[in-house]
Amino acid sequence: MSVGRSIRWDGIALGWLAAVLAGLLLSLPVRGAYDALTGSSVMSGKFTAGLVIVSLVSGFLTYLFGGYVAGKFARRAGGLHGAITAIVGTATGAILGAFGVAVSGGIVVALIGLGPGEVTALTALALFLVYLFGGYVGGKLGEPSEPAVRRMDD
Repeated sequence: MSVGRSIRWDGIALGWLAAVLAGLLLSLPVRGAYDALTGSSVMSGKFTAGLVIVSLVSGFLTYLFGGYVAGKFARRAGGLHGAITAIVGTATGAILGAFGVAVSGGIVVALIGLGPGEVTALTALALFLVYLFGGYVGGKLGEPSEPAVRRMDD
């Protein structure tokens, strides 16, 4: 059986919804922890190193949880399901970005007014890779055990 035929899009959709909810719940505590540890404040609407750090941490945790949920619904390839969950989230973010708004780690950043040099391709790539890795690891953690997979196929 090919991997393409074993992809469960309903599980990926549920994983993505779980990631959205986790992002909303995790962003404030992660942001608060960053503020407490550094003594500086991450402000919405300003693209700073603090925003990137908070986005990396909360985004990883968000897609770790979303990937886990997607992996639980996968018959096989839980890691792939988790990674696809992160890709769906990134694509949704890119679509929102086309309209001038980005949601990164649960923090809404107005992209209108930011200069082209402020959001670099390297930063966007780093965020994507961390989200993808979080989704993959979460999917692997949520992947059904081999005996359970065999029972479902029988």
